[in-house]
Amino acid sequence: MQTEEFFLFDTVNTITAPALDPDTMAAVKNACLRYEKLFSRFDEQSQLFRINNAHGAPVDVDSELAQFIKTSLAYCEASNGLFDITMGSVTRLWNFKNGTIPAKSDVHSALEHVNWRGVHVTDSTVQLADPDACLELGGIAKGYIADGVLDVLAHHGVEHAIVNLGGNVVTHGVKPNGAKWKIGVQDPKRKDGILGAIQLGNASAVTSGVYERCFERDGTLYHHILDPRTGMPVETDAAGVTVVADASLDAEGFSTTLVALGIKEGAAFVDAHPQIRSAYFVDHHDRVIQVP
Repeated sequence: MQTEEFFLFDTVNTITAPALDPDTMAAVKNACLRYEKLFSRFDEQSQLFRINNAHGAPVDVDSELAQFIKTSLAYCEASNGLFDITMGSVTRLWNFKNGTIPAKSDVHSALEHVNWRGVHVTDSTVQLADPDACLELGGIAKGYIADGVLDVLAHHGVEHAIVNLGGNVVTHGVKPNGAKWKIGVQDPKRKDGILGAIQLGNASAVTSGVYERCFERDGTLYHHILDPRTGMPVETDAAGVTVVADASLDAEGFSTTLVALGIKEGAAFVDAHPQIRSAYFVDHHDRVIQVP
């Protein structure tokens, strides 16, 4: 097996396969750079940046970006707004690296611009009904990108591969010996800790957790999974959840929602959405609850 590693999307990405020639890896990296230009909120050259700075005017975009935003809005609807791609006005107030807690008045003002229903998309344009709204696709983009990387690998004849985009894992086929890939269920409290293992073949596993990006202040844990209703870290009995689905887009698109819902309501959500093969909830005592 051969492993190639590269840094992009502010994380380390790895691809493991029996053979990865330079042309294949060049195609993968070029595809990822293209996705970065489409989806980055911070890159002034990206189409998403132009949408967020158009002050409510319609913006001509690549048809792929338009379709992806349409798809993202479907996940917003499925979650009843617990997942909302217009949370950018709130998320930019927080800094989990520096431990910045925004003023409540600023959060309240930012929440006025959070409403996924105000995103209007055609096949080639995107318009924000609220000129002060801000699209944030970081909670779902890596799932789409991971599926796209698999498409590039398959186009180049790679039949067995595992792709890991900073913890967003997707597999193509099985191992060359016929065995399924083994993926660890991450301990939400320890980056290098594993609570169990999942066997994957032609599937994706994505983990979201309250300990991924967080800090503690005066005995309170502040984490990056923000509640669109309050602008504050969501209150949940799920420390983390690993979602398994055929497509990495589904696995990531539902993972944040399941953390926000908590274990009981999250389990009911899993049962109601057949795109989710299974979900592994981890509570704050490191107990793993598998659904179904």
